[in-house]
Amino acid sequence: MKRHPSLHPLSQHHHFALIQALEMRRAAEAPAEKREAAVERQADKFVAFWHRAGVVHFREEEEVLLPAYARHIRLDQDAGIMRLLADHAEIRAIVQDFEQRRAKKLPIEVEAMARLAGLLHDHVRFEENEVFPRIERVLGDENLDAMGRGLTRLHKKNEVCEI
Repeated sequence: MKRHPSLHPLSQHHHFALIQALEMRRAAEAPAEKREAAVERQADKFVAFWHRAGVVHFREEEEVLLPAYARHIRLDQDAGIMRLLADHAEIRAIVQDFEQRRAKKLPIEVEAMARLAGLLHDHVRFEENEVFPRIERVLGDENLDAMGRGLTRLHKKNEVCEI
């Protein structure tokens, strides 16, 4: 689906998040003898990714995108927005759990990694396929252009992703 140019930075962030979700799923499904090391390595990679890009991405959705949408729609009456915010809170909670476990030198649970991988994948797809198109329709070009100036491109335009 063609996305309005003002939302390109958020969609680009989503692309990188999907790569993280894929890597986490692969780690959680690694052969038994390699799984623990793969999960630990991927947890460290994801936490670094989170601090580099995830925190900014969530803040921009919550502090730029949603206020622009709230000028037209009551957010608490939009079940999709409520799901988006609930997903954000759950993702933050899992990241905090990863950080606490790493700080205490406790292993990351494979189930937690698999849960985060699935949640992140489903969250991105939900935003791209349902939330963003609805926001684009409601805001229109002029409001999207104004809102888009508040978004940050977190990755170089042609940045290569590791898988």
